[in-house]
Order: sequence, then C-alpha cells, then structure tokens
Amino acid sequence: MRKDSHGLSVVIAAVNGFPALKDCLGSLSQQSGVDELEVIVANRRSDGLGKVLRQKYPWVKLIEAPPHTTIPQLRALAFREVSAEVVAVLEDHCIVEKDWALHIIAAHEVDHPVIGGSVENAACERLVDWAAFFCEYSQAMKPMQGGEVDAVPGNSVSYKKWVLEQFRKDLEAGEWDFVLHEHIKNGNIPLYSIPSITVYHKMSASLGWYLLQKFHFARSYAGKRFVDAKWPQRAVYGTGAFLLPILLLGRIVPGVWNKRKHRRELLLSLPFLSMLFLSWGLGEVAGYFFGTGSSPTKVC
Repeated sequence: MRKDSHGLSVVIAAVNGFPALKDCLGSLSQQSGVDELEVIVANRRSDGLGKVLRQKYPWVKLIEAPPHTTIPQLRALAFREVSAEVVAVLEDHCIVEKDWALHIIAAHEVDHPVIGGSVENAACERLVDWAAFFCEYSQAMKPMQGGEVDAVPGNSVSYKKWVLEQFRKDLEAGEWDFVLHEHIKNGNIPLYSIPSITVYHKMSASLGWYLLQKFHFARSYAGKRFVDAKWPQRAVYGTGAFLLPILLLGRIVPGVWNKRKHRRELLLSLPFLSMLFLSWGLGEVAGYFFGTGSSPTKVC
C-alpha cells in the first residue's frame, strides 16, 4: 500500500478465528482512494492464526498477545502502534465497502475528534443471527441520528490520535468502548455521528454461543461497574437486574419497529431475542453479586 502523509490506522482485535477475519481483511485490502492504510491486528488466538496472517497478509502489522487478553486490552496494545493521525476500530467479523476508509479520512478533515458511523446486518439468512444483531446494534442501524450524539458504536468509530493519547489511562485499564466514550464526553469532547459511514456486521453462530456471549459480556460490564462498591449497593443493582430482560424488550423492539425496516425479521426472531435478553439480565445479576469472574476473557 502506497505511502502518503494522509492515512488511516485500523485497529482489529482478533478473537473469532481466520474465516471471519479473512472477510474483514479482504474488504480492507480493496479500499479505494486511500494512499496509506495501516492495519494493526492484535491476536490472542493460539490456533496458528498469527502464522496464517504473516503468510497471507504481510501488509498487516501483527501483535501477538496471551490467550486470556481481553478485547479492550488487545485494542490498547494496537493503539500503542498506530502511526496515522486518524484511528478507526473494527471488529474482526465486520466488513466495509470500498470507500469506507476514504469517507472516514474526509470526515476527520473537520474538527470532530470522535466520529461514529452506522452498523448494518450482513448475516441475513438465519433468525438467530438477526436476533443477535438487533440485541446489540439496533440503535446503530440506519436510519439514525447524525450530528452530535450521546453514544457511538464501538465497532464503527474513529478517533483523532490525540484523543486516544489523552485517554491512554482508560485504554490501558482495559475499559470497554462505551465506558471510554463516557469519559471522553465527560472531558468535554463531543461524540459525532455520520450514518453514511457504514460497517456491516457479519456474524453467524449458534444460539448457545450467542447466549454465552451475552452472559459473559453482561457479567464483565456489571462486575467491573461497581468493583469497589459495598455489598448493599451491589445487591440492590443485582436484584434490579432481574427486571432487565423486560426493560430491554420494551426499549429495543419499539426502537427497531420505528425504523420501519426489517419488521418481519424482528417479529420472527422475537423468541431468540427474548432468550438473549434473559441471558443478558442473568449476566448482570452474576456480575453485581459475584464480580466479573473469568467472563472478560471469554467475550468475543
């Protein structure tokens, strides 16, 4: 890839294996209108993925990490190595269109330090995959609000490099992207949304795998949220988390319905969606009462 003073660094945490990452890297290799694209993959897998990447994708900067490294920790390792003044984050099972990098670079020519995009589903054949997508990314699905926003998706976001340097402490502490974004907002740095910058979520898995993922992610979040809190406060939140599936159902289902698309998929996937919300709620219950356990290392 050609060198130029204007470029983009792309950070990817490799946790799901080569088939998913292959599609992601394939879409990045086809980017047009960008003279310099730096792709940094932080890999925690011990199944030979690193060797495959060195052989098939020599243009990728590879960082090897221990198997139990969390996704935020993997990203932090990669952030240390970025060289471009604009840094984007992708998940290893996401793909992008040919002009994705060009649009990000153009968007950062104005004074927006943190820019989020939209997320669309690219695993459309199975209802369980639709349910998992709605559960996690319904708010980032188009149509969505542009301009200054309260939140941006962690797998469709880019930063000016100085923002990451300013919040290096949060990155090194292994904070999830939504916690990082809260700290950025609290530092009087706005989050900006440009929905035309789109990432496609291409994940297909079993219901059991999705249920475990929701549980581990929710436990990771809840367990770390009040890690230094006293037991009575944790017990109150843990008890309240039993109501979370109902609250999520009441928030996400109308949100998707009001976007006036994929309504059929939403209705047909409701049984799976309800099970995912239940697992999410149980994960938060476990996190508040018993802490994170080993869940942070099991999130993919």
